[in-house]
Amino acid sequence: MAGFGSLVVAVLEAPLSLRTLALFGAAVVLTELIQVQGNENATDPVDAHGFSFSSGIHIAAVLVIGPWAAALVAAFGVLVVDTLRGVPLTRNAYNASVFALATLAGGLTFEVLGGSPGALELPSELVAILGLVLMYTGVNTVLVVAIVAFTRSMPFAPVLGDAARAELSVASAEAGLGMALAFFALTNPWGIVALVPLIFAVYLSHARLAQMRRETARALETFANIVDERDPYTFRHSARVSEYVRVLADKLGLPPSVVERLSWAGRLHDLGKITVDASVLRKPGRLNDEERGAMLRHPRLSARLLRPFRFAAEEARAVEYHHERFDGGGYYRIDPLEIPLAAHFLIVADSYDAMTTNRPYRAALTPEQALPEIEARLGSQFHPVVGKAFIAVQRGLDPLSVLSREEQRQLGRLAAPRKLTLPVLSAAFWQCPEVYVFGGLLASLGLIGAGRPWLTLVGLAPLALGLAWRWADTIRARRLASSLESLADGSGSPEALFQQVVEHLSTVCDLTWAGVLSWRQDRLAGSLSFERNTGQAPTLVALTSWLAREAEAKGDCIVANGAELGRRGRYLALRLGSGGVVTNYLVLGFERSLPGHVELGIRACHDALAGRLAASAPARRTLAVAS
Repeated sequence: MAGFGSLVVAVLEAPLSLRTLALFGAAVVLTELIQVQGNENATDPVDAHGFSFSSGIHIAAVLVIGPWAAALVAAFGVLVVDTLRGVPLTRNAYNASVFALATLAGGLTFEVLGGSPGALELPSELVAILGLVLMYTGVNTVLVVAIVAFTRSMPFAPVLGDAARAELSVASAEAGLGMALAFFALTNPWGIVALVPLIFAVYLSHARLAQMRRETARALETFANIVDERDPYTFRHSARVSEYVRVLADKLGLPPSVVERLSWAGRLHDLGKITVDASVLRKPGRLNDEERGAMLRHPRLSARLLRPFRFAAEEARAVEYHHERFDGGGYYRIDPLEIPLAAHFLIVADSYDAMTTNRPYRAALTPEQALPEIEARLGSQFHPVVGKAFIAVQRGLDPLSVLSREEQRQLGRLAAPRKLTLPVLSAAFWQCPEVYVFGGLLASLGLIGAGRPWLTLVGLAPLALGLAWRWADTIRARRLASSLESLADGSGSPEALFQQVVEHLSTVCDLTWAGVLSWRQDRLAGSLSFERNTGQAPTLVALTSWLAREAEAKGDCIVANGAELGRRGRYLALRLGSGGVVTNYLVLGFERSLPGHVELGIRACHDALAGRLAASAPARRTLAVAS
């Protein structure tokens, strides 16, 4: 009703110019026709959000003909295109009303903040234009989320959070397009012709990207189906696990992006079984050591396969640990504190499906028999909170009604966005002189372009600092590389060289741990040939898990936050060489951060170190996955 009322008022209030309205009407119809549909099942809100240029037309209309006439234009585009597409009348009317109200609210905000339609005075109206974009995006997002949450019985706040992140990522592009269109419309309308090829190219790139993402997802799902179909006893197993996880996450009120991410993890958690012989999967008796080793490797291989895919990479660790136990047992005996919360969703869903389906070695349990089994193992095999919620869902209860507020907050951490912590921000500023170089350069050029060259010192100061810093880092890196190459040129055993390298690095940075890891790709297991420990050492399981996930995706030098290995600081792994199925890595752990000149120096002497440290040696610590 509000949208319809605003349109009636717009007809009465708008200073109508048939020629101008016709041109904007044609533009908005065209942009509604060439929109890229979003993927509702995407794990990333940006991917789930469709892409269209129509919002840019709405913003341009506000800047040129004012809020009331622009509201008419926004509604007109939706009504025409959706009617021709056969969209139901109620949905069509709601969509038109949303765009009309958002455009009107944004336009009135623009005027309140001092903007004057039909003039476009820059830079004095930048604040007003910012208010226009924020209000337009906010109203549009809230109204769309409200109807989605109502029709799908979803919690409003999580859905709004997902939508806001998606909308804000494209709002700046829409604002830029709107300003460009308005500028040409007010100064030289023929200039808009120059934007048409650019707009079409952007549309094609988004359409192709969306198609590629859909095809990738379908290919992985087909891969998962092939794995399931190799064993008649587990046919559609991963699909059922995915559905159990999706329903549980949805009932817990997690954001749609988290629900889809967990659901995909369930769908793809057994990809690694593609390397397990079908006869092993169907074997009714006890597995021998080789067969058991193949089964024990499959979660790690699943994670390795998923890591290169952006939409699934975040849940790779959860997939890898889906056969772990809450008490620290399981395939890899992971420390319970290092198991991601998402993994426990897979653990309980995977176990429940295994219990309630026929297997070669036993008959299926009924749900009435399986749920008490899970209940009895809460706190040992299963996460007590996740398991309790899962049992409630399977019994037809609201899981939130059986969880305390603290337990609900614990599960809510899955939805918490990643925060830019002080250490992360400080690392960006204190280890990257490029930040100062490019920041200072852009500031200087921008001030000159704004007609204030006397203020260029504001940009030249960080520019000079960044260049000096970069030069100093280069000199220090060369000295470090030269020193390490001199050590590599000397005689002695690989272990003696390792000790010398570690001692030298300890004098120039806060090195706390170092080791040479021999990693067998065929077994996805590793052993430490040499080790030097001056701090808390990472577990061999954590080291192997990290390399199994990252080695193929990151190349010869892998750098990661210590959290990847359950420790503080930063870690660097340098590929030393590969002999058949064995790959050797020099792994270094740093207490706080990895200085830029140290990373550059180590990379520079890669060949010299690889030639000497890659020699085989008796393992000091060994992880036998098949044991």
